[in-house]
Amino acid sequence: MIRRKLTVQPELFLVADVNGQVVGTVMAGFDGVRGWVHHLAVHGSHRRQGIASLLMIAAEKGLEVSGCPKVNLQVRATNSAVITFYRSLGYELEERASLGKRLGAA
Repeated sequence: MIRRKLTVQPELFLVADVNGQVVGTVMAGFDGVRGWVHHLAVHGSHRRQGIASLLMIAAEKGLEVSGCPKVNLQVRATNSAVITFYRSLGYELEERASLGKRLGAA
């Protein structure tokens, strides 16, 4: 996944490090219509220190610089803690049906 991301909009693949150790990352992208946050993760021992919020702010700024008017993300509906986190950053729940299909090379 990282290898693929580094070939398309690598400036939207952000990494947080503490003393040279990777502690968090976010992958975002802009397709010309909408921006997407695909993955956000922070190591368990570094959570609740503002790292995820800083990564999201940086990703949003990178998307905005690209001309992105709106950013979307998806989380499991049952993951209430993550939904609460994103709502604290100004994200709103939008009623949608999410469909997906894996392709052969994926």
